[in-house]
Amino acid sequence: MAKAFLSHSSKDKEIVRKVANQLGNKNCVLDEISFEPGRKTLNEIFNELDSSDIFVLFISEESLNSSWVKKEIQKAKENLNNEFLDRIIPIIIDKKITHLDERIPKWIAKPYNLKYINNEVVILKKVKQALKEVSFKKNRFNQEIEKNFVGRNSEMEKFENEINNLDNWTPTYIIAYNYFEGIGRRTFLKNALRKYKLTDYLDTPTTITIDAKESIENFIYKLNSISKNQEVTNYDFSSIGIAEKINITIDLVKQFMDYKELIFVVDEGSIILPNGTIVDWFKELVNNDLFNNNLVLCLISKYRPNEVLLKKERKSLVYRIPELSKQETKNLFLKLLNIYQLENISREDKEFFIKNLNGIPSQIIYAVNLIEINPIEAKKNIVDIIEYSDRFSSTILNHLKETPTAYQLAILLSSNEIFSLELINKVFGDNDNTSSALQKLFDLSLFNFVFGGYEYVKLNPTLSDYINRSKIKLESNFKDRLNSVTKELLHQDLDEIIKDDYSEFMITLQRMLEEEVKIPKKYFIPSLIIKNVIKEYDKGNYNYVIKICLELLENKNFDQQIIWETKYRLTLAYARTKNESFFDHISFFKNETDNLDYYFLLGFYYRNKGNREKALEYYFKALNSYPEHSRTKREIVNIYLSLGKYDEALELAQQNYEKRQTNIYHIHSYFVSIIRKKKVDSYDINTLKKLIDSMASSSDIKAEDILNCMRGEFAYYIEKNFEKANSILLDAIKLNQNKSYPKKSLQEIYKIEGLENAIKDLNSIPESNEKEY
Repeated sequence: MAKAFLSHSSKDKEIVRKVANQLGNKNCVLDEISFEPGRKTLNEIFNELDSSDIFVLFISEESLNSSWVKKEIQKAKENLNNEFLDRIIPIIIDKKITHLDERIPKWIAKPYNLKYINNEVVILKKVKQALKEVSFKKNRFNQEIEKNFVGRNSEMEKFENEINNLDNWTPTYIIAYNYFEGIGRRTFLKNALRKYKLTDYLDTPTTITIDAKESIENFIYKLNSISKNQEVTNYDFSSIGIAEKINITIDLVKQFMDYKELIFVVDEGSIILPNGTIVDWFKELVNNDLFNNNLVLCLISKYRPNEVLLKKERKSLVYRIPELSKQETKNLFLKLLNIYQLENISREDKEFFIKNLNGIPSQIIYAVNLIEINPIEAKKNIVDIIEYSDRFSSTILNHLKETPTAYQLAILLSSNEIFSLELINKVFGDNDNTSSALQKLFDLSLFNFVFGGYEYVKLNPTLSDYINRSKIKLESNFKDRLNSVTKELLHQDLDEIIKDDYSEFMITLQRMLEEEVKIPKKYFIPSLIIKNVIKEYDKGNYNYVIKICLELLENKNFDQQIIWETKYRLTLAYARTKNESFFDHISFFKNETDNLDYYFLLGFYYRNKGNREKALEYYFKALNSYPEHSRTKREIVNIYLSLGKYDEALELAQQNYEKRQTNIYHIHSYFVSIIRKKKVDSYDINTLKKLIDSMASSSDIKAEDILNCMRGEFAYYIEKNFEKANSILLDAIKLNQNKSYPKKSLQEIYKIEGLENAIKDLNSIPESNEKEY
């Protein structure tokens, strides 16, 4: 059990006693409840401090002048340095004192919310949360997982050679990249920094995440959720130019640098873009003279940066974190078996699993999780482990269904980028059941803690993306609680919400957008509007998308990546509505080096206009620019299928399917390409059955609609049973939310059967639009 030491002046006893009484004597140290009468000595105080996990410093005029408190502070610093103490929580309880008071040691006056609080309820909540976090960290299992590090010898050697250079040069930022989530980018950086003792950084660095559609405004707000600079909440970002926003960011980052705090930025494609370029605002930030020869940031990136260019700029070090070698894979697997107390499985089984692992740390953890659940089933379903990247989400969700609260918690976490534990407890209840559900997700490596502590969590992006694409919804009771929480937040002051909880702030803004409540101008965050635009585009509200995008483009204070996202959605919406205003914006995407988006959008426009020949012309130009672009391949496949060119569609459909075997659209395109080609052999029939099984096991909300059509077509083309096929597909038209799939299937069958009147009847049935982008 975690314990807090309450350091204070005797003159402040009243407020401290109230906090201590609520915590109880097992959870805190206070002289009048922790020491025997007449035996309070400095040694006894130090003994109690040695057994405490948290040092709570109540700062007042009296405590800053108290010789006892000064000795306690000095001892607390020693214990913090020796890792006996987990953290210090400084709380100002005297309104005459500010964080600028020179009597507060600089190492305590960090950029961590050092402000006046006179409410014991708020103080109690803060201390209780810290005790929960420490209890989580003290768990032996969590400690062993955190310290577990295997391999990366060549990357570590490269790091050592580049850090120990003749010029005594220090990079401003370090990049560790790999597209695959769970490859170990963060773990490598943490261990490299610790091994070479570069800094005084804490074991848990300050960590923020940046989503693919976010920008500098989000970066500022997230940093300020840690540093709590009052001025930031007063800014009106809609009227501030990008240069001023960069200056605000520089000031915030400098605070962390001054206190030797490193910032880990988990970048999902907002800073380093898919094409390898780095956004302009971040380049200006790291190139500021203040940060010369100072390591201030680590980027954990999804995408590979332009290493040649970065080497010339001499501001960063870059490391690709590859898959583990066979020996490293074996070592990690065996260490995890030991941590999970699974060493007793047979040597033969160990060798079997090791042989089928491909060096991705999260895949190895996943395999061990499956072994812990059921070793026999894990061995039987080795394909799920081998095809980890495709099977991971559906398999893990099916397992979580056995623990309903954990399953619902995963769904909740997928609905927004970040959730605070406070917000989770409001929805699920602050109880053992919620704690067990969180522990279950953590044990399965399904979330990370962000913002440098244990206060906010972010769901594994692969799982989050899968849940959102599959349209899996919260159960009504949790949804009602979430609605109740957000409804209550709508009536609170946004200025106060953002001070206390970043996730509640963002979820409130989202609710305001949904209910068309006017957002204060100062909190007009473009990335949030872009996410809303994407959501409305997917619903088919193209005119709304056009309206909002045009409004966004009127503001010149956003960075280039936000402008790109806005223009892209605008041109897509114009293409969908066959609006020739499309041509007023398409030239934005034409450049000398990469015209993929330019050609793709032109192809998309002409496809929607019904000009298939012109669409194919531009789609093939897009493929010449980037041969692996799956969206372009899928568009070409759809055109070929609509033209009845099934053999031409087959190769591209197969390539897309093999690259992402759980994508229901790729499954369906591949199925149609095979089943309608001129000659179908026994191998093809087995493939078709496998595709039907894949669709049947998909959690995607649209999978059942497509599955009905696949079964109908299989009955007609393979089983040669028109009546059965007709019955299945007519039922699908009645039952399917999207009627376009069974209608297209039946139209093709009726055409072959020469049933012209039946085709006319089909065409009179209304259908919903299928949204592809």
